[in-house]
Amino acid sequence: MYHANHPTGDVSPERRHIPVVRTRAGAVLAACALAVVAAGCTSTSSDTKFTPAAPGSRTLPSVAPFALPDLNSFIRLPDGSLMSSVNSDYLFDVGSDKLVPDAAAEIEKIVPAIQTHDGPVQILGFTDGVGTDSYNQDLSQRRADAVKAILVGAGVKASLLQAIGKGSDGAPAGVPDSTRRKVEIVLK
Repeated sequence: MYHANHPTGDVSPERRHIPVVRTRAGAVLAACALAVVAAGCTSTSSDTKFTPAAPGSRTLPSVAPFALPDLNSFIRLPDGSLMSSVNSDYLFDVGSDKLVPDAAAEIEKIVPAIQTHDGPVQILGFTDGVGTDSYNQDLSQRRADAVKAILVGAGVKASLLQAIGKGSDGAPAGVPDSTRRKVEIVLK
């Protein structure tokens, strides 16, 4: 007779009951372990005082703001022009066209690339979809003009620079999408 727990032909009554014995032994061991755990969790009347753990001495981590991305790195667009893009959150406060303190120095790092370029340069300002279209158009234009002013102050000819506000063009209305808030510098 074939049985899954022992080889073919071995049908002794002692071997036939081994799986049942193993199951019962496992149940007895589990019950004993549960009894030991339950006994360790009981308290007596002398154990009723709670003692809190010692206060931690861990120091809080210092959180530094993200560094401004390198504006001097360009990607080549399909039309052959070069573009550098940075999120406006690194350059401006929310709803403002005033540059944050470190932004001007970072923008000036792109000047050598612009001065060696012999074509026009576009400065494109973008906003997200929060606010009215006219407000976003005005804000994006003011931000593009602010970047242009820094570049002109650093020695780039104003006649080469064209500041263009794109507003919330293409952004979903009412959505605060941080990827849409940006300034792009395009070397045509």
